[in-house]
Amino acid sequence: MGPLSLQHTRQRPAADTLAKEGTTKDQNDRSTTFKEAKTIIKAKQHKKWLQQHSHYNKHDAFHLLTRSEQVLIFRLRTGHNRMNHHLFTKFRIGQSDQCPCQTGSMTTEHLLQTCPLHDGLRSQIWAEATTVQGKLYGSLDDLQRTATFARRTGVSI
Repeated sequence: MGPLSLQHTRQRPAADTLAKEGTTKDQNDRSTTFKEAKTIIKAKQHKKWLQQHSHYNKHDAFHLLTRSEQVLIFRLRTGHNRMNHHLFTKFRIGQSDQCPCQTGSMTTEHLLQTCPLHDGLRSQIWAEATTVQGKLYGSLDDLQRTATFARRTGVSI
């Protein structure tokens, strides 16, 4: 028997003694109602969720969009969409990940920023140069413009 296991056996009877002693003492009645337990669990889960989703912003204009606009923005933000890049790289659907313009992969950034097929529409929607970040995470107006642009391109997102 090594020194660690010997030490462990010496401490165990003390722990058992203390536990036995605790059973003989008066216990405070600290019963919790179902409602209190539910509130505690919800609060802990919410705190855990916020820690895991540190990028979450409850003031994100995304929450003010219509449901269809939210779907479009969500798909553009995450890259989980019906554009060639996602379909080809994840599911091997289609011939390639190339945009029909043949100047790059059909990604969110390509569609919103550089695709020559949509230059005219892009300049109509955004008079000034706007970053992808601004188009996907900007103000309510920015997000609505992005959703409008995506719909008007006719690209399946």
